[in-house]
Amino acid sequence: MQAGIITGGESMRGMRVKRPDKFHPAGLRRKRTPGLRWPLAATLSLVAGPALASESTPEREPALATEPAALSEPTRVGYFGLASGWEITPRVTASAELTDNATLAPRGQASSDLILSVRPGISLRQQGPSMETRVDYSLNARRFVSTSREDRTTHFLRASNDWEIVPNTFFLQTRASRTEDAASLLGPVGIGSSTPRANLQESTRYSISPLLRTRFGSFANQQIRYTYDEIRYHRSQRPNNDSHRVEYTLDSGAAFNRPFWQLAAFYEQENFEDGLEGEFGEVSATLGYRFGRSLRLFGTAGREFNDFATTREDDDGSFWEVGAGWAPTRVTSIDARYGDRFFGKTRALSVEHRSRRSTYRLSYNEGIGSTRQRRGAQFDALADELGTTVDDLFDQFTLDEIAFLLAVSGLTEEALVEDFFFSQSLRGAWRYNTGRSVFGVTAFRTQRESETRSGLGLFQDNNRRTGVNASWDWQYGPLTTLDLSAGYTRTQFLGSDREDDRWNLRIGFAQELSPDLRFRLVYRHQRRDSDSAANEFRENSIIATLTKEF
Repeated sequence: MQAGIITGGESMRGMRVKRPDKFHPAGLRRKRTPGLRWPLAATLSLVAGPALASESTPEREPALATEPAALSEPTRVGYFGLASGWEITPRVTASAELTDNATLAPRGQASSDLILSVRPGISLRQQGPSMETRVDYSLNARRFVSTSREDRTTHFLRASNDWEIVPNTFFLQTRASRTEDAASLLGPVGIGSSTPRANLQESTRYSISPLLRTRFGSFANQQIRYTYDEIRYHRSQRPNNDSHRVEYTLDSGAAFNRPFWQLAAFYEQENFEDGLEGEFGEVSATLGYRFGRSLRLFGTAGREFNDFATTREDDDGSFWEVGAGWAPTRVTSIDARYGDRFFGKTRALSVEHRSRRSTYRLSYNEGIGSTRQRRGAQFDALADELGTTVDDLFDQFTLDEIAFLLAVSGLTEEALVEDFFFSQSLRGAWRYNTGRSVFGVTAFRTQRESETRSGLGLFQDNNRRTGVNASWDWQYGPLTTLDLSAGYTRTQFLGSDREDDRWNLRIGFAQELSPDLRFRLVYRHQRRDSDSAANEFRENSIIATLTKEF
């Protein structure tokens, strides 16, 4: 549901370059009919791979002959009925949920309830020779039989338009979204729609980004991009905010075979309605060399020009970084980076190994970013972990399934206050695929510390999270899937005595009744243990869902 053109991780560093050998898990199958979805639990074992954009600044990517992912041509796939026509897909989802704790209240205050939901929606797709448009909208009305004060109606919107105004030269990209999020980590935060109404907020985000691309023969490729991005909150005390960003890159062209180089610069200004501001700028040069297909070395040097709220003595200065990429075999890849910036040494590591049935992934990353940059970046991170695009992510999964995937991956526990932070992220995953069954284990450890170390950011942003998740997916039949997953996350709020332990268990059954009719039955258990009994809750629920597309 990324609303901006530039992802959160890219905002503090140069644009990332699409990696040539993107990981596509063998156990995930793209849907061939409107009703066929990827197995849910099979994907859960993948949500702990490379460093996530929502956790920290991504590693610097050296200049390659390939083009940045954000600038590549719109995907031309056979999803649309006519190459230049519109595909309109109305749909409606109805669900009944029986829960023993409708408001995630502490022990002794829980009350059971029956929750009835209806979610009408529509999807619009249009793809022509120079323009691609996607719009997904749904209205979610939840009615509580006993706890009527929890009734709510929220909106979901995800829209995008990619327009090639001048072939291969001038492009215009626009994005818009409407989402529902947890307002505070300190209040009860449940999986999916189970978060109580008092701890929810809605936000709208939109962006516009023109792009100019120039090719200087086979010598170099030039790209200039401007992006305006704005976030507005509804029924919330969060300050609205916006950003302006200008980027420039000059990459080596096809004339350079083994050596490669890049000149890059960017400037970004972030503004919050409450007066908080941040400015970030950078100029850099990269020079590298490819030793055959298996090894490449590079070095980057430059200077940062920053001005943001921090207690550090310096917030900018010169920097350098060296890195290597090694692929000793076609199934093993290692990327490592080491450098120095104004806040100290920087390190990044990414390791991946695949065998016929197993996949192993390990990554570490660190950096400085702002809270607004994390808005929407969790969907890019999740899509990256699953080896797909954000568009396909929302095509293949329901909103509740995506919410569950984000929850067990640790991507939803974000404190969206206005602040700048330093973060570190270590993630690992193991996955084993037998064909009909997929087993997986993921683990992560992240730590964030506020750069200002004052106000709300101190308590909500300064935390350390450690978690592990195990899953099993069984393809019982061609149209039937059973899944089981269990997870544990410990959140330590640094600088305070509070520590939360969160457990979740999910057992699901999915049946495709017809190409446009799907049924799902899920049992869910979630609980949070805390140092204070007032912060604890336990909940069990059974959810039956029926989705019809027209």
